[in-house]
Amino acid sequence: MGHIVVRARLSARRSATADFLVDTGATHSIVPPALARKVGAPTLPQRFEVSLADRRRRLKACSIGVSVGGRTGPTIALLLPGSDPLLGVETLEALGLKVNPERRRLEPSRAQTALLVGA
Repeated sequence: MGHIVVRARLSARRSATADFLVDTGATHSIVPPALARKVGAPTLPQRFEVSLADRRRRLKACSIGVSVGGRTGPTIALLLPGSDPLLGVETLEALGLKVNPERRRLEPSRAQTALLVGA
């Protein structure tokens, strides 16, 4: 299939754009800590145990806004020092995007919707 890389805009207190590798085998998105600091993304207070390709690790995470493919939404991203930005399946699902392997791009998987909770 080859690699799919997309340009995404991250936002928190500030915003920045970065190229993200799309990884349909990854549950979570990953952001380098320096990029999270650059946009002022709030870090969650605890560490989370996750299985990565090389081993299990306890990582911090941040809450961040992501805009890609004409879609915008919030996500939780793991903070992995020395990593490249990566878009995982949870973020793709939240944004209503899927991978088209033939065209090597992201496409809508559904109409963009909002979840409204409360009375």
